[in-house]
Amino acid sequence: MRSIFTSSATILFAASFLGGCDSSGKPTQPDDRSANTVTVQNEAGKALYQQYCASCHDNGSTEAPTKAAIMMQGTEEIVRALNSGIMKEQASMLQPMQRRLIAEYLGSPKTGDALVNAKANQCSGTLKLASSPSWNRWGNGLRNSRYQPASLSGINPQTAPNLKLKWAFGFPGAARARSQPAVTREAIFTGSQSGLVYALDTKTGCVWWTFEAKAEVRNAPTISTDSEGKPKTLYFGDLEANVYAVDAGSGELLWTRSVRDHPAGTITGSITLYKSRLFVPMSSLEVVNAYSPEYECCTFRGGVLALDARTGETRWRFYTTAKPEKTGTNSVGRDRFGPSGAPIWSTPTVDRKRNLIYVGTGENYSSPANDMSDAIIALEPDSGAVVWVQQTIEGDAWNAACGRHGTQVNCPEENGPDFDFGAPPILTRLSNGKDIILAGQKSGMIYGMDPDNAGKILWEKRAGMGGFNGGVHWGMATDGETLFVGIADTPGNEFAVGPARQGMHAYDPATGKALWSKYEPDVCDENKHECRTALSAPPTITPGVIFSGALNGILRAYSMDGGTILWSTDTRREYETVNNVKARGGSIDSSGPVVANGLLIVNSGYDKFGQIPGNVMLVYGLE
Repeated sequence: MRSIFTSSATILFAASFLGGCDSSGKPTQPDDRSANTVTVQNEAGKALYQQYCASCHDNGSTEAPTKAAIMMQGTEEIVRALNSGIMKEQASMLQPMQRRLIAEYLGSPKTGDALVNAKANQCSGTLKLASSPSWNRWGNGLRNSRYQPASLSGINPQTAPNLKLKWAFGFPGAARARSQPAVTREAIFTGSQSGLVYALDTKTGCVWWTFEAKAEVRNAPTISTDSEGKPKTLYFGDLEANVYAVDAGSGELLWTRSVRDHPAGTITGSITLYKSRLFVPMSSLEVVNAYSPEYECCTFRGGVLALDARTGETRWRFYTTAKPEKTGTNSVGRDRFGPSGAPIWSTPTVDRKRNLIYVGTGENYSSPANDMSDAIIALEPDSGAVVWVQQTIEGDAWNAACGRHGTQVNCPEENGPDFDFGAPPILTRLSNGKDIILAGQKSGMIYGMDPDNAGKILWEKRAGMGGFNGGVHWGMATDGETLFVGIADTPGNEFAVGPARQGMHAYDPATGKALWSKYEPDVCDENKHECRTALSAPPTITPGVIFSGALNGILRAYSMDGGTILWSTDTRREYETVNNVKARGGSIDSSGPVVANGLLIVNSGYDKFGQIPGNVMLVYGLE
């Protein structure tokens, strides 16, 4: 590692070549600088990276992406992350020119601006949406069951083994492909790390239109329909907590609203549309900001925001914690605040019969832990009033300062266990006609709750050992007869119970009785994601078939009858893409597969926690 003196001297030397910079730190003189100047800049950026960034990004064991993953991104995407995005707090001590030097050292000049590629492989004519959505929202329905009926699937246990890759689409300047698509017969809608939202032709992958959001779009778009059931408006949120309404046919912006009420506020879960209102789940990046001892931890309050779907006007806002108050100072003299946190990472679930909204919450970020963290909460959709709370773990307060490589300075006294409900609750109807809420937690526990009795726990079952990235990480799926649970169980949590159970598991949703398990043991002994078969992304089901992707990039179709593998493919390779972007697959995490109209669609690549980066959408179909 270079000394601070050497780094500073190199930076000053680079500055003498650069001359003036604009407000973002970008050089104001022409780009035709000498090769020697570029070398000096590269050395300056490398020195700054070593001094300020390497401790988190070189080891690949923290939530931060690895250096290799960052280098897949374009320069401008990295600048944006440092200036106003996910790394804003960590980069606050750097000058604009220093951030620019780091970004130019790391970023790929070939994919530095996704807009350059936005019009590649443009479709001819205009997009005409004539059919109802085939897969909509994160959970393909208001109940978040992730179930696709046979009439819209086109894939069954007999045909699944015949799936072949039809086409691939590369996301330029990206190290992850996290946005789950929404699908019609005519188009596939998906967000991207660059902030571009694409409407792609379902058959060929040509680009009908692109829309440029202000930051990364990592959730699944929600489609509204007109009186004839045809797609009308696309709703989504970005990393900087902006909500957008875009015309589904043309990509024209109808309205946008910032819903951020905290500097670190963001939108991770997908937006739910119900009764002409948008229910926006609020999460934050403050859990990572707390890693710095200089950060005054913590003041973010999780919650749900209700917007008018036609205008974007706010109707109400619900918070999962009281307003934080000062509770003292940390060991370096910075103020401490609490309670805080209890973010909502996932998509709200709608109960039409009881006129309720269900959400799952995460851990508190600072002490004291409150009674709404690690809970399923029922809200009245017209007012945001709390109807009931079912908390499964008390006293869970945790942030990044508590991690294995954390400084501990801002770690709350509870120090975990960090067992969020990262997966949304599922509302389903059992064979006896009774409704039940199914909830899966990072603790490895799954629950059946009574929607008619304030969420009373009817049964609970340990499905995995738990961990900071699983047991149940992002979601489950059900057809009402069986609950299908993918288990991650990646190592690294002292509160884990029992052996790892990564793989696919089936349970009776009425009783929690285990029906079968298909374990996926690690394929090698090394502690790296190429070896890990953990199922962190949510599964997707259609009659007879379960589709699920793993952290090592393997995509599988399991039989609902016992978990026999019907088909599998390794997405962790390079692809020729329809838009001529260099692309490869990686870990499948966060967003799950989509099944619609005889197609299986999955985004592959995830760069957090040292996972395998990638930047590709893969579309499989039948011969």
